[in-house]
Amino acid sequence: MTSNVASAKTAADIMSQGVVSMEATDSIQDAMQIMTEHHVSGVPVVDDKNRCIGVISTSDIVSFVEADQDALEGQIPHTENWFNPETQKWEESMFSHDMLGEYDLVPVADAMTNDPLTVHPQMPVVDVARTMMEHGIHRVFVVNDDRRLQGVISGFDFVQLVAEG
Repeated sequence: MTSNVASAKTAADIMSQGVVSMEATDSIQDAMQIMTEHHVSGVPVVDDKNRCIGVISTSDIVSFVEADQDALEGQIPHTENWFNPETQKWEESMFSHDMLGEYDLVPVADAMTNDPLTVHPQMPVVDVARTMMEHGIHRVFVVNDDRRLQGVISGFDFVQLVAEG
């Protein structure tokens, strides 16, 4: 029965609306604060017309900071473990949360993933799920024909769909 319900639903039917977003000029420190406050692992980056131009995620920030710190070679005396919600694994990183303060002037544009995978509001939910699985992602942004952000679909939205079956 769940598959019949899911096959009739579209991205617009299950997406979460009122998505918090950022601009490319906001700082990496701002991104970390927004992710912490909203309990999310990624935030869409939009332009002044609310068009989705990128995504900044915890893994983007970790990769950026680690690359930046690797350039300083050996100036960080210890590593820290952190839980990566995208891989669902504990990972080791060569920076502390205190150190992120130095990234309060670095724009998210320097670390974000450009042109994130998006779907149209009328895409069938089954196709959204397939797309997410094929690309190994756990969130996809829903945009209209002008790429204006309409919502987000995460793995949790699929859990909710099945639970409400």
